[in-house]
Amino acid sequence: MSDRNLIPYFLVLGPLLLVGAYANWPAADAIGERGAKSLIDNADTLMPLLIAATLGTILVLSGVYLLISGMMENASGMNKQLLSIASVLIILTMTFFIVGMGSNVSVINAEDYKVDLEDESNTFASDADRLASQNAAFETGNTVWSMSTVTWGLSLILIGLVSFMMNRPESPMEYVLPALMPVGTLFLSLPIINNPELFSMVFPVVLLVHLIIGGLMLGGKISVPGAVEEGA
Repeated sequence: MSDRNLIPYFLVLGPLLLVGAYANWPAADAIGERGAKSLIDNADTLMPLLIAATLGTILVLSGVYLLISGMMENASGMNKQLLSIASVLIILTMTFFIVGMGSNVSVINAEDYKVDLEDESNTFASDADRLASQNAAFETGNTVWSMSTVTWGLSLILIGLVSFMMNRPESPMEYVLPALMPVGTLFLSLPIINNPELFSMVFPVVLLVHLIIGGLMLGGKISVPGAVEEGA
């Protein structure tokens, strides 16, 4: 049991939880005051989704981090340096996601705080004050989340590049990890394209790619890339 590889389990369970929460999240496609209001209107029912999204994020990004760590054991020189950068980018991605989710928690929890002109302890001065605070928290979360696709995408590109350089593909299955390069390129370009509808299509696809990698690893079809001889 202690020798079991957690990478495929994390890469399978994480995307399932995260895409399920994302599909049911009311503010997934909303911005500004409408986005904050969508959270406010559903505040009583969102905590289970937040828990699922948080757990899913931790699992899938931990799976990617463990994949990078496994590849680093077989890497040296430039490959190991690129993987070190990829691991830092994944840690940043997790930080961005947790901060973004925390901002949504702030919007939801603010509904339970009282409005009191006299009491200055844990109260809002007015409904307008509360709404302004919720809008600010929501926009902060969106700002942080917008960078997570860049760091996550760059990390996927580096993983795909190093896997290609470590083991040149000779069969169709061996192209799965190198395929992370175009997937990562599309993912990191989302803030530049700035199309919410495109994000709604690409994000589930990215999670599906992680799930496929995890499933193939569980089935023994692919494994963590091994070392190659110097100069190969």
